This record gives sequence, structure tokens and C-alpha cells, in this order.
Amino acid sequence: MNKTIFIAVALLMMFTLPAMADPTTTDVVWNGGGTLNIDFQVSNDMLAQFDAAGFAHQGQFHGKNFADNPYSYNVDTATAFVKATLAGGGSGQPDSFMQFQVDRLDSKSSMYGPAGQQTYSYIGTDGTAEMMFGSTTNYAAMTNAQYGWGNTYGWTTNGKNFEATGYHYIKHQITDSSADGAMVEAWGNGPTTSMVKCMGETSQGSAFNMARLPVCGDGLAWLGNYGTFQGSGVGQFHVGAWADNGLTIGSGTGWTIPGNGSDNSATYNLWVNYAGTWSWTDFGVSGN
Repeated sequence: MNKTIFIAVALLMMFTLPAMADPTTTDVVWNGGGTLNIDFQVSNDMLAQFDAAGFAHQGQFHGKNFADNPYSYNVDTATAFVKATLAGGGSGQPDSFMQFQVDRLDSKSSMYGPAGQQTYSYIGTDGTAEMMFGSTTNYAAMTNAQYGWGNTYGWTTNGKNFEATGYHYIKHQITDSSADGAMVEAWGNGPTTSMVKCMGETSQGSAFNMARLPVCGDGLAWLGNYGTFQGSGVGQFHVGAWADNGLTIGSGTGWTIPGNGSDNSATYNLWVNYAGTWSWTDFGVSGN
């Protein structure tokens, strides 16, 4: 069953979209200002939440409950995707925001480890912002592969997943079942632009990767394509990761940070302050 809902947002809009027994696709389309809250619940398998508040914002949310129960594992496949733009009020500090969170709630744990994986994305700005990101969960893992969404819906963000101008803050994070994970953050001060590309990642059991999803059987992400940052103006960039057993930095770099099995014994932080035009290629991190 397909649903398309067009919303002219004004003041406060809240939607709770429950799962159904049959395969169900739900689309919410909005254009206006004020506050928007969308909750998309797929039984006990996935919870996706999108929130926005600003002077003007528009976009679309797509959620699907496949109701497929592969291999009779009692876990359905589910997807959630958002494509949105936002305009702030030019106040000199982030005065408008949007955030997108997906939680994987169930797993075939005897084979693939426990559930509890989460991906979270946030942009706050007084200028403009764009977000395009999607996630899929099933019995085995959470997978955030973005090329399919771009082909289906068309890029909002110049081929990037998160973009902002003005005074702004961008955060994207993925964590595993034990809350280990990685994040990328960007700050902008005034007439600044930040663009973050995070094309492929996954989290399964107590292992994760951010922007290092293997392709073509080579065990590596596409160097210079999966995790990139571009900034102009005056800004700050941060990549952080934490894990118990070890971290691998980038694709094909050979950089590893060992852990001893204790909580967060392997940590990584890259901080860059820049003025002018600056970019970073391949910020991906994986760990367990």
C-alpha cells in the first residue's frame, strides 16, 4: 500500500506512523515554516524520527515496512529516508534545526549479535541547510548506503549528504550495539559553507564503520568518494571515534589504533581549524 501526504507546515505538526501487517510505504511531503515531528515505527524492528523547526523548511520523508520476515527470523526489513532543506533567521547563531535518527531495535542475535545500532544526523543554522540521508535495517545489520536514494529522489545537496551556510553546526554519528561508534562534526562562523559527504556505512552487533562501507569485494570504500568534507570561510572540523578492540582510519591508509578490550580503550580525534577554503578526503573510521 502506498501513501503520499502533502503537508503545508504551520506552527506545530506531529505525525506518528505505525507499522501495518502488510508491506507499507509512507511518504510525507511538507513545505512551510514552524515545527515538524515525524515518528515512523516498524513494529519492534525500527524507529525513525525526523524533527525540524525553522523560518522555512521543506522536504520529504519516505518510510517502508517490507513486512517480509526473511528466513522466518521474526525481523522485518525497514527503510527510512529524508530529503530536506531549511532556512534560518540570520540571527548570528543557529536558530533553526533539523535532525534525523534511526534506531535498529531487533536482530537475529544468535547469528549477527544484538540490536541497538543507531544513526543520528543534525544540522542547526541561521543560514541555509540541506540534508539527504537514508538507512535500512534488517535481521543482520543497519546499513546506510546513499547512492540508491540519490538516484531515486535526486540530489538536494550538490551530491553531499549534509550542507549548511551561515552560523551553523553539522553532526553525523553512527553507533553499534554497545554504543561504540564514530562521528563527524563541522562548525561555521558567519559567511561559511560546510559540505559533508557520507555515502556508505554499516553497523552490526558490536562493530561499526562510518563512511567505509566496502564495495566491489576489495574490503575498502572508494577512496575520496565515501567520506569527504569541503569548507569555506572560517570553520572547524572534527572526526571522533571510540571502540573497545580497535579502530581503522581511512581506506587503504594502514592507520590502526589498537584497543585492549576494555571500554573505549581505542579512541581517535582529528580537529582542524581553518580559514579560507579547506577540504579533507576520506575521513572514514571503522571499529569494534
